[in-house]
Amino acid sequence: MIWIVSLLLSFTLGTSQTLPATGRTLVAEGDYVAQTKTGDKPLSHWQLWHLSDGGYEVVDTNVKNASSVQIFRFDSHFLPIGYIRKLGPVSKTQNSNVATLPGWTISCQYESKELSCDDQSSDGRKSTTSIAAEAPYVVTGEFYDLDFAWFMTGIVHLASRNGTKDGVVNAYALTDGAKAGDIGLEPDSPIRSCLPAKRQQKSWAKRRSSRNTNGNRMTFPCCGLLHRAWSLA
Repeated sequence: MIWIVSLLLSFTLGTSQTLPATGRTLVAEGDYVAQTKTGDKPLSHWQLWHLSDGGYEVVDTNVKNASSVQIFRFDSHFLPIGYIRKLGPVSKTQNSNVATLPGWTISCQYESKELSCDDQSSDGRKSTTSIAAEAPYVVTGEFYDLDFAWFMTGIVHLASRNGTKDGVVNAYALTDGAKAGDIGLEPDSPIRSCLPAKRQQKSWAKRRSSRNTNGNRMTFPCCGLLHRAWSLA
């Protein structure tokens, strides 16, 4: 069982706000900044969008590599319904024997009883996989720069909305498929959305804060990162 601190981003969103012709409106945005001895180091920029169908979408873009993008999809109740990970081609560096690596996009859709994922690379390779899933659940993988805050936002909403025992949410991990280049899915260790009080006090000392477009401040635990957001005009 994986123990993970509970965090919950609560947004007071105006339901009467008219969406633009593009079908989505920007609700909030912010940056992840690493604290260093020489100052703050920007890591990525995120944007929260309200979609025309009532759902929400978070787009997180890496500062150093703009082709590295994460997209978290939520329904109108802010329950996770999908995750997309994109990475552009990696060019061969000078004096390197490593060939240029193709870009790829992994897109996972959460259905009530099935999780399905598609993988498509810039060189034309495609792979699809699915697995019977027990709700509530999320997909996990070896994503070194996973946006932990938005990932855990979905976890906490699932646990609280579904009234799961001890805040447990099932997890399914992306793996290598049976053939080279294919992807697969397998059950992973369930995720617990909260820590015991004593352990939480010892493990999580720093906090970060953000503001949504209505100016409401939100605070939540943070592991060594500063999280900043600005109200929209």
